[in-house]
Amino acid sequence: MGQNIWSEASRREFLKSVARATAAAGAFVCVSHIADGSEPSDPFPDSTDVESDRVFQQGIASGDPRPDGCLLWTRVATDTTTEVHFQVGDDETFETIVQQGVVVATDDSDFTVRIRLQGLSANRHYWYRFRAAGVSSPVGRTRTAPSPEDDTPVTVAFASCQDYIGRWYYGWRALANYSDEIDFVLFLGDYIYEYERYPQLQEPQEGREIKLPDGLVINEAQGIIAAESLADYREIYRVTRSDKDLRRMHQLCPFVIIWDDHEHANDAWQDHAVDFNGRRGDEKDTARREAATRAWFEHLPVDVEYHPDRGFPDDIVTWRGLRWGRHFELFLTDQRYYRDDHLIPEGPIDPSVGKFLPNSPLGSRTFCIKSEFDKREAIVKPTMLSNHQRDWLTSEMKNSTATWKVWGSGLMVSQFVLDLSKFEKIPPAFRNVFYFKTDQWDGFPSERRLILHELANVENLVVLSADLHGFYAADLYPDFDHPGPDPIGTEFTVAGISSISLQEQVTAVVRSQPLLAATGLGEVAKEIDTNLRGSSPHFAHADSLGYGAAIARFTAERMDVEFIKISGVRQAEWDGEMRTVKFKVLSGHNRIESDV
Repeated sequence: MGQNIWSEASRREFLKSVARATAAAGAFVCVSHIADGSEPSDPFPDSTDVESDRVFQQGIASGDPRPDGCLLWTRVATDTTTEVHFQVGDDETFETIVQQGVVVATDDSDFTVRIRLQGLSANRHYWYRFRAAGVSSPVGRTRTAPSPEDDTPVTVAFASCQDYIGRWYYGWRALANYSDEIDFVLFLGDYIYEYERYPQLQEPQEGREIKLPDGLVINEAQGIIAAESLADYREIYRVTRSDKDLRRMHQLCPFVIIWDDHEHANDAWQDHAVDFNGRRGDEKDTARREAATRAWFEHLPVDVEYHPDRGFPDDIVTWRGLRWGRHFELFLTDQRYYRDDHLIPEGPIDPSVGKFLPNSPLGSRTFCIKSEFDKREAIVKPTMLSNHQRDWLTSEMKNSTATWKVWGSGLMVSQFVLDLSKFEKIPPAFRNVFYFKTDQWDGFPSERRLILHELANVENLVVLSADLHGFYAADLYPDFDHPGPDPIGTEFTVAGISSISLQEQVTAVVRSQPLLAATGLGEVAKEIDTNLRGSSPHFAHADSLGYGAAIARFTAERMDVEFIKISGVRQAEWDGEMRTVKFKVLSGHNRIESDV
């Protein structure tokens, strides 16, 4: 046997210190010890898949790679305080142990553990594994980022929106085919959906259900139930993270993750939900927001600081940057924690802005008449990011020396307008030009214009975004109503891994309300993409029925984007059908080209 780097006395002292830290940080420990290459005194057993799945039900993961390290994560299925051992090796055989140690999983963090590795070499793969309750986890593969001056390409997979209920994650299975070339996965929000049931949008099937221990009844007649307590949010993460395709992708590649709304509540802002659309007045619920934040931090491999004792909104900062060699720098923004309320109240009718139904998102957060909305927004000038975060974003992007400056936005930045003025089959009140969804950046056009004006001279500006449940590609302009001859950047929006596509969602909502169904808006849903391309010529591609994921490749000369489109997300068995659509952007050109 090789030298044991943990004496019994030092191990006991270490566990005590970790246990003390666990209460404040959620089983979080930094490790920079470099082992001497010797074998540990307690070797990791060869565990079967059944044994590993029993103890490590949510798999293993790594995240936020840096040149000198990354973060490791796992959860142990136990009901008592448990030691979790880990090893990091030079290769998947672990002949040379680079780092190793032990951390404690406790009930306080839902038995999740997180280890911040330090002291690793830049720009290379490492392998890692855990041991708990006498069982070894699967072997995971992670990697470190290159140094900022390294002349190296980067391949980034990006994805979002993975509703678990009645749907399968074949987008991850498709991405796994590319895993050997993917440097990291960028997840742009809606890792979970907070619902136990939402019959309009979800169709539970055997093996794809979630049962909440508590639950908030949003609409008893329709059977809509959402998460409210910490126990609720934890249960959703446990079930979601048990999916075998999601676990496999985490095992193969490090993730970089930002949240959107469904990690808390649909169309949420700060510590407010809008589940009741004004029927109960202001839905401020700080305890619910803090529970959602804690569960997100516990269950995802995010290398951010979390201080629950400080309370919302000072408990966490999720916006951050990531540099990958000479050619790529990523800037992630938090578009929920600091944003202002939606401009148009959900409660009262207001036909001038398209608010034809009381206590409804229609005319408030969806289908707002653009001309009237713009007038009101120009007076209020609401913020999505806050001044502090906005100044950080624009300053960092302008000062970046990377070839490509990439904004990771959970919400589409491009203007998404539908012109219904020529639809003779719908009532005259609906024949207008509408913002499709003002929960995204269309609800904050003044701040968007300010940001894009600030970034107008940033070379090779790219936005990678999500949320709309479709695939879109668009050129960026500071003022989409008066675009000028040349775009200042490009945007690529990824569809959902499994969440109901935009076109299907609009159709379902219209059918569920007799008044809307009678208007003929169902016909509009069928023509969304054609209408969008006609009224918003900055779009080079629109697929509002899409599911899947995407890959972006960055070099000194160009960016290539590949939309990976799949089908069958509601089927328990996947036929493997997938197709791709490819685009390119040449360095210095700021314009999307098809790459057939």
